Amino acid sequence: MNWNEFYKSIKEGRIAPVYLFTGPEEYIKRQALDTLRAKLLPPGLEALNDATLEGVTAQQITDAAETMPMMCERRIVTVRDWAPLMPGKSKNEEAEADWMQKWLESPPASCALVFYMRQEPDGRKKLSALLKKKAVTVNFELLTDSELSRWAGQYLKQRAKRIQPVALNTLTYMAGRELTRLSGELDKLTAYVGERDEINEADVRAVVPASLEYNVFELMNSLLSGDMKQGQQMVNTLLQNGQTSVGLLAMLTRQVRQLAHMKCALDAGNTVQRVQEQLKLHPYAAKQTARQCAKLSADWLTQLYEACVEADYAVKSGRLRDRDALDGIILRIGLAKRKG
Repeated sequence: MNWNEFYKSIKEGRIAPVYLFTGPEEYIKRQALDTLRAKLLPPGLEALNDATLEGVTAQQITDAAETMPMMCERRIVTVRDWAPLMPGKSKNEEAEADWMQKWLESPPASCALVFYMRQEPDGRKKLSALLKKKAVTVNFELLTDSELSRWAGQYLKQRAKRIQPVALNTLTYMAGRELTRLSGELDKLTAYVGERDEINEADVRAVVPASLEYNVFELMNSLLSGDMKQGQQMVNTLLQNGQTSVGLLAMLTRQVRQLAHMKCALDAGNTVQRVQEQLKLHPYAAKQTARQCAKLSADWLTQLYEACVEADYAVKSGRLRDRDALDGIILRIGLAKRKG
């Protein structure tokens, strides 16, 4: 089930004996666990009926789950990132799986056991397959655009603020879609705008630290506009901040590939939204990619992408230094206005 379905089941009182929490959206995952706690644990009795375990054996898990609750009907046991579910071989893995398999045949009704995974379980593991059959799996995926818009609206409403749609698009592109970071950035923006009740795009650009993906996009903007000086300054800044020439070359190659795809698709009569869906692009990225490729030819972009791939191969085969390869591609992109 997804997290919306989980909340509905909790509200209706349908609580499973065993859960498996997975997926990248940690903010809602933590809130879901807190909601389950609030549903089951009477105020003042939380410490007596709530156990969080890490680095434990299967027997320690089942012992904790079989401990009778104190002055309430059910207790909660949370097991974080259990090794037998994670990639790599763990200690006594077969024996641990056998123990848990027997126990899961009849888990006690007096406990809600939650396997809380911050990393994705290894689907090849025996225990992963077992939990998918015996536990209720709740997938906490990143929010869709509409869900994210509703979440941001509700979050800011509590702070007597709102955010313009274009500003939210820019924010999620600059900071990513994970709510833990977004909530922090929205708090900073709330403080930044002061008595103003609306957050705009200029506020976002002034306050939010840009992601690597966003910086590479801005680098491409500078190069395609022919501003080589600014482009080189941006590259030097990124390298000084810990990025590598190989990493930047890979990011530029990805961006050029998206530009080529976008241009070919638009030339074939597709809409930007359709290409966005096909390439699974962020809405902001899709619009900006369409703008960037508007004055460039599909042939030139295809040739540029081939050059990026060749440069990457030259680096990995030892024929070219990584910084020389990066500088060569940057120069070629900077000449786009003359080639397009």
